[in-house]
Amino acid sequence: MTRDIFDVTDNVCLITGASSGLGVIMAEALAEVGARVVLAARRVDKLREVSDSLKSKGYRAEIMKCDVTEEMEVRSTIESVVRDYGSLDMLVNNAGSTAVSPTVDLHVDDWKRVLDANLTGVFLCCKYALRQMMAQKSGKIVNISSVYGLIADISLELPYYTSKAGIVGLTRQLALEIASYNVQVNCIAPGFFPSEMTEPIIMNVDSLAYTLSRIPMKRIGTPQELKGVIRFLGSGASDYITGQVIVVDGGWSLW
Repeated sequence: MTRDIFDVTDNVCLITGASSGLGVIMAEALAEVGARVVLAARRVDKLREVSDSLKSKGYRAEIMKCDVTEEMEVRSTIESVVRDYGSLDMLVNNAGSTAVSPTVDLHVDDWKRVLDANLTGVFLCCKYALRQMMAQKSGKIVNISSVYGLIADISLELPYYTSKAGIVGLTRQLALEIASYNVQVNCIAPGFFPSEMTEPIIMNVDSLAYTLSRIPMKRIGTPQELKGVIRFLGSGASDYITGQVIVVDGGWSLW
């Protein structure tokens, strides 16, 4: 039956950056359709709030503290998931950070901090997740980039833009490298959605007006409009799709 190819029941899914924003949306999307979600981030108190909320609705969710910039923490987290649940069916690389500054004033420490969180963290999580996925001959990796990985704009966030563009390149190269192992690596490039990172823009009338002026649909996205994409990429329906970028931006990148 057609609907069976979208089934992710009992799949073990690790989501980084799952303590807020898009990470919560991704966790909800997978938990709501029967997946076993493991929420990873640095802020354990926030993770616990997300986990408790999911469990109160009857979903399965566990938490693991993990700083994706620390290689040994990443390795330990992924090895713990495999030990506790027996497999790792899906990895969602969502953890990220930003720094706002004119490039001429940007401190190199802020540059490194954002690149470490947004790009090196993706590499580390992929490196250790792939050891399990290649051994089991199956797996899904979904990297979260951004519309800003595809286009330029007036926001003074050079390290963020650079790291998100890097995720697109990493996705394509990695997908090619491991395609024969039945592991698919794809990328979602969201446009503007409500999150902890975008809240200051939403709360500023002028910033929000500018953002909406860039979106042909003239509105920001809703959580439901991301959930379908992550479910699709985590299911058998996407088994013949790899190295691709799915842009969910209301048409922003069409300019």
